[in-house]
Amino acid sequence: MAVECTGRNVEITPSLINLARSRTERLERHLGGPANVRVVLSHERHQFGAEIIATHRRRRWNAHEHTADPRAAVALAFEKIDAQAKKDLEKRRDRKNRASPRLLSPEEPQPQAPRKRAARAADAAGPERRIVRSGRLAVKPMSAEEAALRIESSEAEFIVFRDSGTEKISVLYRRPDGNFGLIEC
Repeated sequence: MAVECTGRNVEITPSLINLARSRTERLERHLGGPANVRVVLSHERHQFGAEIIATHRRRRWNAHEHTADPRAAVALAFEKIDAQAKKDLEKRRDRKNRASPRLLSPEEPQPQAPRKRAARAADAAGPERRIVRSGRLAVKPMSAEEAALRIESSEAEFIVFRDSGTEKISVLYRRPDGNFGLIEC
């Protein structure tokens, strides 16, 4: 832990240094390692400004705050640094856990999590849902029997086709009991 405190038109008191050290310790607990923190306290136009620059490994976060109290300015600036660091760590954690779309072939579907994990994730996410585009499907004219033969010979869960008899779009899907379901539009 390295905390550097600098004052511009203001004297740095031991209480401000202790506040910066305690907040840096809390930041290090979130980050999981030592952080370098630079605190610049300034006094202009009857307001105290706190600028904090925190670095951890190759990450850097900046925060500025202006209030009438120097301790409040430092505390609020550290709150901003904590929020930035947490957001950055969540982004990195999420990026690590997802599969790269470049590594998957165009025909290969996205890997799916087990049913229980997916249900828990849906409950935790709440009402916010995303639509993920998986690509375009070629709608070819064929009969339902031809579509059943094609889906049997592949690993696909469904096939979209134009029924050659009625010229309507249809979907043939594999049911959990091993049979096929047909949806006609």
